[in-house]
Amino acid sequence: GSLQQPIPPATGTLLAQQPMDASKPEVELSTPWGACVLAGLGLGYAAAAAGAYGRQGSSRMVRAAEGKPAVAAARTPVAYPIFTFRWLAIHALTIPTVFFLGAISSMQF
Repeated sequence: GSLQQPIPPATGTLLAQQPMDASKPEVELSTPWGACVLAGLGLGYAAAAAGAYGRQGSSRMVRAAEGKPAVAAARTPVAYPIFTFRWLAIHALTIPTVFFLGAISSMQF
């Protein structure tokens, strides 16, 4: 006894309605992941190129420098910080250096 369902005469049969044969393993066709990645890259590039082509006519970029004003504005004073990273780096190196040089020189006499 075979437990196969009869196939209806319609041309489009579903996978569940097809007879199952234990001797033939079912082969599942799949798309390689590399092809999917390349297709996505191609679509992204096409979208970026289309957007760049659409913006080509608009003047979004400044192509020349602005002219200088006839009268220069007065310079406003700037309050610079005293303790900067440079100040910390210099003093972190020089203070121990001077201390050790003094200690070494005092041992000589």
